[in-house]
Amino acid sequence: MSTLLSRVVLTMATVVLASTSFALAETQATPVTQTTVAQASPAASPTPNPFTYRGSVRAYYFTRQNASNYPGVQFDASGKYNSNAVNQASFMDGVDLHADYHFAGSGFYVGGGYFYGNPFDGECVQAQLHAKGGPCVTQIPPNTNPDDTLPGFTLSTFDEAYLGYKMDNFSAVIGDQLLNNPWAGSYDATRVKPAAYQGADFQYTLPKDGVTLEALDVIGYENRTSSTFSQSTLLTSYPSGSTGLGSNIYVPGCVASACSGIATTGFFMGKIGYLTPATQSANNYSIAADGYLYAVSDINTMWWGDAKYTDTKSAYQPFLAIQGGFNTNAGTSVIGKIQSDVIGVQIGATYKTKFGSVLGTFGFDSIPWKTDTITLPKGVSCSTTTNTISAKGASLNYFLPTQVPDCQTLADGQTQVYYGGWASPYTDSYAADPLFTTSITQGVVDRRAAGNSFKVAGTFTSLNNRFVFVASDAWYQYGNNISQTLPQFGSYSNLSTNEWNLDGRYYFSQNKPGQLYKGLLIRYRYAQRTIPDTYFASGATWLGGIPLFKYNRAQLEYDF
Repeated sequence: MSTLLSRVVLTMATVVLASTSFALAETQATPVTQTTVAQASPAASPTPNPFTYRGSVRAYYFTRQNASNYPGVQFDASGKYNSNAVNQASFMDGVDLHADYHFAGSGFYVGGGYFYGNPFDGECVQAQLHAKGGPCVTQIPPNTNPDDTLPGFTLSTFDEAYLGYKMDNFSAVIGDQLLNNPWAGSYDATRVKPAAYQGADFQYTLPKDGVTLEALDVIGYENRTSSTFSQSTLLTSYPSGSTGLGSNIYVPGCVASACSGIATTGFFMGKIGYLTPATQSANNYSIAADGYLYAVSDINTMWWGDAKYTDTKSAYQPFLAIQGGFNTNAGTSVIGKIQSDVIGVQIGATYKTKFGSVLGTFGFDSIPWKTDTITLPKGVSCSTTTNTISAKGASLNYFLPTQVPDCQTLADGQTQVYYGGWASPYTDSYAADPLFTTSITQGVVDRRAAGNSFKVAGTFTSLNNRFVFVASDAWYQYGNNISQTLPQFGSYSNLSTNEWNLDGRYYFSQNKPGQLYKGLLIRYRYAQRTIPDTYFASGATWLGGIPLFKYNRAQLEYDF
């Protein structure tokens, strides 16, 4: 730990010195000198500096225990290694710089950003060593290679470079940029580097009506573990630290590190949003509602909506929120058949004390299972032990769940396939989707499964907004009719997992809601995920030993 502390101190010292030197360039223009007359004219207002900048440095350290560390599950009788038993510790240090220049009076501006990250791992710092099948992703004992969700290799990229325009109620940004929307965002807080997108975004707001219109067209994507833009998604490639393209989809010529997956050409998003206008101050309520269309090239079409009603006249600010949508395969359907729908509900209220406020929420999401009865193509089979699809040299064109039984062979020789999970090309494996029940390490979307999920959470915010603490407990039920017939899953059919989280943040400087924070921030997160042993026969041997997952995330950040 002393080594980690020294790295963090050196990093922070470097950034503080750098930010001090940058400050000289951000001063406002000199006011006009007053004219010497009998009555002095008022001083002119300072001209805003057309050049602005911001940045951050983040030191991120975590440890995890995945599944089980029992020696008995690390090797089976044939000597095969169970990588789920690996305990890992990873460190990543990242510097994120951003600058804008506004052309006075025109509404136009240009901007750019650069990110650099280094894990300080002399053996695995090169990204190519972490490609599919590479030596730095093969967990062969005694190696415990770094977890690549950070990632465990060096990153260097100009992830922002754009031309923008903003005048009155219209704005547009064209180029490499960061996004913030439910199913295609930058997700900066989840690790070290934000995800970035190449495209054009147009927005128009009708202030009196409270309506916002947005159109977004994206042609390139750079995920949080990549230094280059490409025509790929998290569901059609093999991104470091993510599940990637399903094993049931065959890609000709895909061999080990030479495999890059399937190229697609991006997506279109359309949005219409409504927020109760501030001019309607007489109202004792507020309504926020959004509707989205995501058309992802050759993968899927998502219709998504959310709405929230808040009783603003009450001291407790109670609210009711709903969310839901439909998701189907589209175009050439390169990851197979997708048919999913979700509905979610969340309620909450705030209790104020002399120390701060406590927000309590309860959320529920439901995704029903879908089934098809088919004849499996040549090269595809349904395992008789795990009841999961196995494909070699061929594809079963369905979007299938992970770690959940998805097939059973019927008496007539046909196969019943179970599917229905929500396919999310730009959030998969990130635990960053908008569902009310998503937690630090998992969500229904990341499991690519159907099922029901519940989550209760409490958030404390101090009066000065400098201390924020969140505690939550969530339950996920992924079972289907197959698990009811298999003895290895016991009598409980829902394949239930439970996760509880603790998340604390402290801001060392003034922290005002709605404003960019500047100063030092420390954040610590803990997550524990379990599969209750009482639900399984023989201690859940299907997953390889005692099912336990513990996660510690320490984050030290300086924003300027």
